[in-house]
Amino acid sequence: MNARWGILGLILTVQTFANVGPMGLPAIAPFIRQDLGLSLTQAGSFISAYYVGPILMSLPAGWLADRWGILRTMVMGAGVIALGLFAAAWAGSFPVLIALMILAGVGYGLLNPTSTKAVIAWFPMSQRATAVGLKQTGLPFGGAVGAAALPLIALAVGWRNALIVSAGGVALLGAATLFLYRDPHDLPRPVQGAPAPSMLSVLQSRDLWMVACSTLIFAGMQTVWMSFLVLYLKDVVGLPVVAAAGYLAAAQVTGMVGRVAFGLLSDRTFAGGRRIVLFIAGIGSALCSLVMAGIGPDSSPWLLSALALTFGFVGIGWNGVQHTLMAELAGARAAGTAVGLGLAVSSIGVTLGPPAFGWLVERIGDYRLAWVSLAASMGLALVLLGFVREGRRRYDR
Repeated sequence: MNARWGILGLILTVQTFANVGPMGLPAIAPFIRQDLGLSLTQAGSFISAYYVGPILMSLPAGWLADRWGILRTMVMGAGVIALGLFAAAWAGSFPVLIALMILAGVGYGLLNPTSTKAVIAWFPMSQRATAVGLKQTGLPFGGAVGAAALPLIALAVGWRNALIVSAGGVALLGAATLFLYRDPHDLPRPVQGAPAPSMLSVLQSRDLWMVACSTLIFAGMQTVWMSFLVLYLKDVVGLPVVAAAGYLAAAQVTGMVGRVAFGLLSDRTFAGGRRIVLFIAGIGSALCSLVMAGIGPDSSPWLLSALALTFGFVGIGWNGVQHTLMAELAGARAAGTAVGLGLAVSSIGVTLGPPAFGWLVERIGDYRLAWVSLAASMGLALVLLGFVREGRRRYDR
């Protein structure tokens, strides 16, 4: 049991450092926007570019983890993230910066489904959603660290050095993983030199596609908030960048709490039920977006705090439960591939959501309709989720 929690701690640390730079990037978007002369849509597209990598790599990465093993794939992912962030620090134009963020995202596409497979392999079903939720706190935790630290580093030594610092952290943790990670003794062994049997069964699963397409919208909404909260609070409410970034950091912190809380809720209160937790998260996220449509220059700091904290909890907290549901629907041997499919599809929402939101704001000259449209999109996500046959879960470890 001690080994199990030690492995989880290692994976959580890697996941956290992997997200400090990419998820903290919106907090320094105003500096990058000024330096490179970017439009609002361009300045809100950094996370979208980063998630092109998971679109391309999450499904192949899950298959690689199922076939070649967890350790090799995780370390490779951390190395590619570090390389992409370090190179992005030297970008002199928007296209180059975007291309290098895509490269870093390829690394995350390798790391994330593989680390989920590792956690699911180590934990029994009664603890699985909680453990995966804890692992997935690395994204909001890393985002909170990035939102708090990167603006301060950027103010002191420039946004480029802020990215170099974040790249160094990922590289160090990738090296630590190489020496510290091991598989549980009863994990089904990868099959060397033979086609992996899991890919076709995953791609033919109706329920996996329903979950993935539903959470495409969840992920798009989450990323719109992370990409535009600082820009919105600066441009519309009139807050300084560092103060606005504080609200983003607060949302990331409650997102971290939400990922653990939703995992506990699923494992204990709902006795392994996954869909109901996703319904709660979706409804809460939509309500927060509707409230955001009414935020303006005279809004109380207490209201802004409550809104950021609430959205962080519901709008970021759902992720671990989705990973767990995908893995359980597929079974142990195909868990990495299934989680990879979910990440690949949901990453489309991450990539398209912020540019679409920014385009709508620039088109109509106001944020209000964009926030309302974002809330309305959650209705489709909940309809798709309603068609998932959760009783067909068959995770066989």
